[in-house]
Amino acid sequence: MSVRIRIHSFASTITLSLSTNLVPLAAIGVGATGTACSILGSPGPSAVSQGQKYQSGDPTFDEFFSSLYDMQIDLAKAPATEKKIREDLAKKAKIEEGNSAAKIGKKLGKRAEELATAGTGLKMEVKGLDGDDDAAATVSVKGKELEGEDKELVEAMESAAKSAAKLHVRMRKSKKALEQAGGQILALEQNIDNAFRKGGPKKKAEVRKNLDDAKKLIPLMAARAEEVAEAAKTTAKKISDAAQTDTGQFDAPPPPPVEPPPTEPEPEKKGEKKGEKKGEKKGDKPPADKPPADKPPADKPKPPSDFEP
Repeated sequence: MSVRIRIHSFASTITLSLSTNLVPLAAIGVGATGTACSILGSPGPSAVSQGQKYQSGDPTFDEFFSSLYDMQIDLAKAPATEKKIREDLAKKAKIEEGNSAAKIGKKLGKRAEELATAGTGLKMEVKGLDGDDDAAATVSVKGKELEGEDKELVEAMESAAKSAAKLHVRMRKSKKALEQAGGQILALEQNIDNAFRKGGPKKKAEVRKNLDDAKKLIPLMAARAEEVAEAAKTTAKKISDAAQTDTGQFDAPPPPPVEPPPTEPEPEKKGEKKGEKKGEKKGDKPPADKPPADKPPADKPKPPSDFEP
């Protein structure tokens, strides 16, 4: 489904096309003069509407138009960049029936399950798809080591997920920059008379025309940035979801606890039987305990003498 917006600027009509299936707005071709074909699809009344880098002669205005032009170039190429990420990965995975994110994810998921059955688990983490994290993608491999085409495929999955995440982050930043640019236009419009008072009415009208077309172009550029950002996010997530076959089953079990070695009994000498002590002879009995010695009798009392009372 295509959304068409017709913009009337003075005597010219500019037809802008934004397609939800990521068909580029127009091809970009930068020549020796530093201009580009219009991403609007048809020539307009201003340099901005024709995709050219407008220079007003004022540093503040030129910084705005230069930034807008750079984003025009990047956004015109962005859909093809996202598509190439999928094409390269599909080629590596030998997918011939199509390179949509859904088909790629399904094919990669099936291959990852086959690797898991063979003893290799995968786990991928992708950053940058939510929040303000920098884009990154890493895949961990556990179990049987990968070799040959399997190893190359997993490396390609990691690289594609990282590229898609980077594109998503870049498009998200472009959208934020476009929102800020839209807010700058009002301040620039209010400063035209002061900044170009020496240029006369003709110069002021020229600057206003380019600002007016920029104001109309920015919402379409923001919509394109959002489309590509979401497409890149979907591609990265499909790849990541396919590489989630390691749920802990490939972790090596912990080693058993080390038990102390058993104590060995003292070796028996020849001729000794179990239970005999050293120095004992066969048949000897241990001596019985001696009875306690009798106490000596107490002294008898002496008979009293005649002189004792």
